Amino acid sequence: MAFFVNQDLIIPPSTPTLRTMNPPGFNPRRYPELLPLLLDGTDSAEKRSLADDVHDRLLLKIIRGELPGGTELKSTQLARELNVSRTPVIQALGRLTTSGVVRQALNLRATVREGAENWLVDIHRMRRLLEPEATRSCVGRVPTAVLEDLAMLQEDARPARGKEWQTHARWLDHALHLVIAEYCGNLSIRETLRRCWSYKRLSYEAGNDSEAHLKRGYLQHAAILDALAAGSEDAAATLMAEHLDASAPSRPGQRIV
Repeated sequence: MAFFVNQDLIIPPSTPTLRTMNPPGFNPRRYPELLPLLLDGTDSAEKRSLADDVHDRLLLKIIRGELPGGTELKSTQLARELNVSRTPVIQALGRLTTSGVVRQALNLRATVREGAENWLVDIHRMRRLLEPEATRSCVGRVPTAVLEDLAMLQEDARPARGKEWQTHARWLDHALHLVIAEYCGNLSIRETLRRCWSYKRLSYEAGNDSEAHLKRGYLQHAAILDALAAGSEDAAATLMAEHLDASAPSRPGQRIV
């Protein structure tokens, strides 16, 4: 699922109607304190390129086992299969090589690395190592206004609020984890978590957003937010660890997380 942010909708935070409006669908200007994170940390439609789309399509093929480890990735063939020119394919392969999903020695064809099908699972394990303590560290650091906007988004994402709640629940997921990365007080962990989170869109696109999944996630996110607002470091860290454990693969071979 791609996150769409209409930047034309953005108005100054001082506008008095921001906190009282009830827009149809998701409207980022309702949460002015979250706007910088949402716009900076989002693959919006305006920011995405054809190379970004090709990158995601190739990575999903790898994760699903359609391009197993050791497969040669020929740009001409891939361009034909994806119905694009070679340029975005070459750019996408470069990104996959930089991230370590693909191996490409000098003057040799790119090949899928062994184990690359577990990329999303490995990313989740990285988050499990870092994010609970990042959550602990951000307690007391998150500005009150940011917590208030998160609480408003939490209320808008409440499952009982009609058909729009699922969109808001995805954005609550997005915003809460970005806030934790932003205010954990460690620049290295911030960048690592943001990089890990950039792959979450693939999980949604792969169908990891059933109503039951979103409802469970909503309750967990709400509990984490309550702990942050209460200033409880231990509770916040424990709840984040439990949230990530609950989201971990539950069966052998599960690759979407």
